[in-house]
Amino acid sequence: MKNILVIWTAILLASGPLQAQDSLRRVVPLPEIFRLTETANPSLKVSAAGVALARQQTEVARLQRLPGLNASLGAGYMGDPLIIDRNFSNTTSVAMPSFTNSFALQATQLIFKGNQVKNNIAAATLREQLAELGLEKNTQDMKLLAAGNYFDLYKLYNQRKVYADNIALAGERLKNIRRMHAEGMVTRNDVIRNELLLSNLQLASNVIGNNINILNKQLTTALGLPDELLILPDTTLLEEHPAVKDIRYYQALVPGHQPDVKMAAKSTEIAQAGLKVTKADRLPSLSAYAGNNLSRPVTSVSPALDAYANGWQAGLTLSFNIASIYTAPKHIRQAELQVDQYRAVEMEKIQQAGVAVNAAYVKHNEAITQWQTLEQNRRLAEENYRIIEKKYLNQLALAVDLLDATNAKLDAELQYTNAEINILFTYYQLLKTTGQL
Repeated sequence: MKNILVIWTAILLASGPLQAQDSLRRVVPLPEIFRLTETANPSLKVSAAGVALARQQTEVARLQRLPGLNASLGAGYMGDPLIIDRNFSNTTSVAMPSFTNSFALQATQLIFKGNQVKNNIAAATLREQLAELGLEKNTQDMKLLAAGNYFDLYKLYNQRKVYADNIALAGERLKNIRRMHAEGMVTRNDVIRNELLLSNLQLASNVIGNNINILNKQLTTALGLPDELLILPDTTLLEEHPAVKDIRYYQALVPGHQPDVKMAAKSTEIAQAGLKVTKADRLPSLSAYAGNNLSRPVTSVSPALDAYANGWQAGLTLSFNIASIYTAPKHIRQAELQVDQYRAVEMEKIQQAGVAVNAAYVKHNEAITQWQTLEQNRRLAEENYRIIEKKYLNQLALAVDLLDATNAKLDAELQYTNAEINILFTYYQLLKTTGQL
């Protein structure tokens, strides 16, 4: 297994298109892939910005506990009034101080509104927590996506190595067949068939190289790595054999760890907080106020005085929305139905998560069984190829039989080389369904 990286590096160095395009190659372990996903993934940066916004909204909601304070300052010009008789025959101008100015300061504090302010803050805090859970869920999704691309890249490298081995084998076989054709032992048709096989193998290897470039670009973009970096999978990864516990263990993790379930539970809490706020609308509101007003001139006496008049006031205000007597019950019922809806969604998410865990657990065990079967198939296909090749060289088998055996060997090798990777990927899928990735 450790020699695979050396072989891959040799293949990469021998590859013309990749050598021209990529100047930097580095083995990137899977834990580093996860770390880079958390810190550099563009989608997660959007989710992180949403969390920051939700936190700021919570801070804004907390401002409702502070008293309201309003100050006003005014200045102007007041003309002299005219005193006119009732029959509009005589007018008299009364001199008044022309310059006016005023300053007022008013403070208010909500004392009671059925804990409306407290519930609004609680709802904002819950929305902040929901945003954090959304980030957690997206992180799990992006990490599994990155792992999937990483394992797909691993598979492509494995496939290219298999094709490289088969191309070398096909080249040697073609030399022998050409020699046999020169000696009159086989027909020209046999040579053409093997030339076509070699050409198809080379074309398939070239397609795999292009797919490696495409997938590598996706990974470097998602991880914030340089475009010129060619990611090489860590071949020692397959030496790890994760121990899978009983399915009941993973089912028990769902309620407290699965992001979708936790988000559904948090949405239920938000709906419950909204119900409390709605109920507060049918309660009276009690507020305290205090203020001071300074104005000039004094117009409450005649003649007006060019002086300041200062007054202050303080008291309580009790208000009640009478319309809430017949509107509040409908709003409360609506909020109750929303709570019931979110509770039903929460139960549905728990059930869906349980189904997903069961499916991931079954698929992981299936991958193990598949790997064991494909290992045996590979040995049988190789043995069959050796037998058919000997028969063909001794003119005891047809060229068609040799090509069939070659294709069967290639297919068995391709399936087997990726079966072990599937075991590891299905394990990470199982972790993701329980929120443990």
